[in-house]
Amino acid sequence: MKNSNIDKLFGSIGFGFPENEKELKAFDEVFKGYQFVGDEEKIDPKKIFDNIKSSNTKISKIDYHKRTVLAAEIVFKLYTEPTLGHLKLQKIMYLCQHTTGMRLHTNFLKQAMGPYDPKLMRSIDKQFKLNKWYQYDSNEYVKYKPLENVGGHRDWYSKYFKNEITDIDFLLEKFKFFRTDQIEIVATIFACWKEIIDSRGLVNNEMIIKKFYSWHKDKAKYTKDRLNSAIEWMTSEGIHPV
Repeated sequence: MKNSNIDKLFGSIGFGFPENEKELKAFDEVFKGYQFVGDEEKIDPKKIFDNIKSSNTKISKIDYHKRTVLAAEIVFKLYTEPTLGHLKLQKIMYLCQHTTGMRLHTNFLKQAMGPYDPKLMRSIDKQFKLNKWYQYDSNEYVKYKPLENVGGHRDWYSKYFKNEITDIDFLLEKFKFFRTDQIEIVATIFACWKEIIDSRGLVNNEMIIKKFYSWHKDKAKYTKDRLNSAIEWMTSEGIHPV
């Protein structure tokens, strides 16, 4: 773009530059005494725009419905597995969201068992019951009991996630028989790995494991050998942040 066009563009939105001595003096008068005190080394434009974007994002009923539909598909495929409960469902949702980059309204917090959104499960259980898809009972061997409208989410699923179906099915197949502790390890490693990338740190097994142990004191029960094996498996399967 030519300089003249740039000047016109800025002028049209109220950021015109001084074009003569009179305007220059007026400009100096307006900004007299102004001093930029920010640390230029610490300014991150990406974070600024992300904050603006997130602050302007309104959560709609569709956002809540979308995450319920994803949860329904996961349960639809895995409900016969006795390992599927709240924790495993959440971990799979977390990994679906962050490996595919899908837009999904969640608020995963640092909990002892890894990334966890305590409000999410209450909402999903309630919606499952209202839609007559599933009834959850933590005391049962198979915790999700199909109701009369089971499968009623599938048209919505095809609509919402048509671009991610292959990736979601891949994850469901990989984690189908995972126990709670196994998927807790994977999801927590993924979150630690992502934190390192987001902070532009050096990613290696040592740094990931260090962050894993600092996540919560309960993580000390997992050995370094087990964590190294999990990281290698995740790398070979392509289940990691980029």
